[in-house]
Amino acid sequence: MQYILLSRNIAGLLVLTVLLFAVSGLAAPGVIDDIYDWVFSGAMLSEPRSSVAATSVGNIALFAGGRLQNGSYSDVVDIYNRKSKTWTVSRLSVARSEIGAGSVGNRYALFAGGFDASFKPMTLVDVFDAQTGQWSQIQLNTPRAAPRLLDLGSVAAVVGGLSGDLQYLSKAVDYVDANLTVHSTSLPSEYPQLGLPIFDSTSGIGLYTAGYQNSRPGERFNDFEPSNQTTIFAAASASLVAGPLFPYPRWGSGGAAANGMFVVGGGHMFGDGSSEPLTTVTDRADVFHAQTQQWGQALTLSVPRDYPLVQTVGDYVVFLAGTQATKALDIFDSRTGTFIVNPRHTPALYTLRDDAAAVTVDGCLLVVAGGTVYQGRNATASVEIFDACKS
Repeated sequence: MQYILLSRNIAGLLVLTVLLFAVSGLAAPGVIDDIYDWVFSGAMLSEPRSSVAATSVGNIALFAGGRLQNGSYSDVVDIYNRKSKTWTVSRLSVARSEIGAGSVGNRYALFAGGFDASFKPMTLVDVFDAQTGQWSQIQLNTPRAAPRLLDLGSVAAVVGGLSGDLQYLSKAVDYVDANLTVHSTSLPSEYPQLGLPIFDSTSGIGLYTAGYQNSRPGERFNDFEPSNQTTIFAAASASLVAGPLFPYPRWGSGGAAANGMFVVGGGHMFGDGSSEPLTTVTDRADVFHAQTQQWGQALTLSVPRDYPLVQTVGDYVVFLAGTQATKALDIFDSRTGTFIVNPRHTPALYTLRDDAAAVTVDGCLLVVAGGTVYQGRNATASVEIFDACKS
């Protein structure tokens, strides 16, 4: 099967004391197909915090930075090794929050941008080398907080973010290749947008879609509204083009992809507060099909979710959190194109949380960490692990 895209041309801190991992040549372990056989366990981060940046590379998960209970920023990086089932602690070069996290070349974990202590967006990227356990730094060409990262294999795209100027949202795209060289371009969208970054390794494309946009960039008064803009990134050529419009713009959705199916679910809309509710959370899920390059028929989550955590586990797209109604997961099966009917309501979270981080390791180990509990009153160090790995 081929996927055809239009394209355009674009132009040492702390060293761990032991070698934690070597990522080259490792085969993915495969996923346990029966969701009821996934194994649950718990752990703790080294300190409670929310707004944590999370990514994986090889067989490790990394949870970096974030916001402490007192509002200050953290420089801590908690590192979990799936093979040894051990945790270690390292440090970012600068404490910060609203960091974009991703990886490139199955070797480097990238922690890009963020707000410094004076609330200024940064160009700094802390780079962790999973083969050597060493840190280095590179610089983006445009300072940003909360940039979105797309791991396109041999290159990572650092997309958008909070710009800290009158435009508020950035259209900048910095590509970081496997040699840690940075090349820059910009989004083709009409308006600057803070969207969802979703990559699918089967089709080799990434989407930057949904989220919200500033329809009056550079003016004295911003005009923020849910975005219907979609940009398609091609991994093979590192090109990007405008894609079909997101069909149901709303705030606070989440998404991931499996087998060429990009699932964007949950979120909320604002009403006038009189004839309609001021805020309505939705259970809608929209699916983009890589083969047709179109959005398909909408599906339904089991409950409305706002700002859900969404991860890919094998053939599944897993939605969790984003609701006080259930601790259970919504699981989309890309082989059938439907959500699994789950009367047993397992697997499920142990702790309801907001503003947490989630990442999948080796395509089969789902890790949820940090965030706030008790309706945002306390930061937590709690970690929940769903192990769907065959080995």
